[in-house]
Order: sequence, then C-alpha cells, then structure tokens
Amino acid sequence: MKWLKWVAAIAGIAAGAAGIAKVITDKKNKSLDNYLLPAPTDDESEEIPALKADILSWVGQDEKSFPVTLTFAVPDAKVADRFQEELARDGLSSSFDTNANVVDVLYNGESTIEGLTFLASAVINAMKTTDVQYQGFHFTK
Repeated sequence: MKWLKWVAAIAGIAAGAAGIAKVITDKKNKSLDNYLLPAPTDDESEEIPALKADILSWVGQDEKSFPVTLTFAVPDAKVADRFQEELARDGLSSSFDTNANVVDVLYNGESTIEGLTFLASAVINAMKTTDVQYQGFHFTK
C-alpha cells in the first residue's frame, strides 16, 4: 500500500508541474499576442488590428502567392488623393477607382516579418491621417 501512496504523490506533483507549465506558456502567448496585435487605443479605429492581423498572417507565405492587394473605402477623391500621397511617401503604389470610391494598395514585397511590419506601419500611418476604411485583401495571382 505504501507504493500506491508514492505513485499517487508523484502523479499529484506531475499534475501540479504540468499546470504551472501551462500557466507560464499561456502568459507568454498572451504577451506575444499583445505585442503583435495590441488592443486599439481610443484614437485608433477597430480596423487597424484587423489590418495588422491580415498582414502578419502572410509571414512565410509562398512568394508565388504575391502580389497582394489591400482594399480601402474612401468617401471622396480628395481623401483618396491624400491617402495615396501618404502611401507614396513610403514607396507603396496604389490606384483609385472613382466609380466605387475604393483605393487598392498593391504589395509585391517579401513575406518576411520585417517587410510586412513595414507595410503595416506605412498603411496604418496613412490611415491615421485620412478617413479611410479597411475593406480586406486578396492575392492577385
């Protein structure tokens, strides 16, 4: 009977250690999530985290999938011009559809974390200076 108590004690210790390891892993994952996709501040729209999540989901994507087009709705041509000028400052190309009031941003860069982080920050900076709404993306090929 003593060996049964020892087995139960060892199983209890193992279960406790596994629980502690899970808590630590969950805490690290939550910290990483908050780093990659922080909660929007009061001056950020809800579209910015969605945009970041979409762009960061392309990390490691096959190069044959690119280029990718990001689509933004704009209220009028003036806003579209301002948005395109902001994008051009960072070297991003875009086009404006006057019938649909949509600006398409074409990205044909690398699918590395550095390249996609640059894309995200450039587009978000342009969004903050204008009144545009992120609509989504599609791979062009």
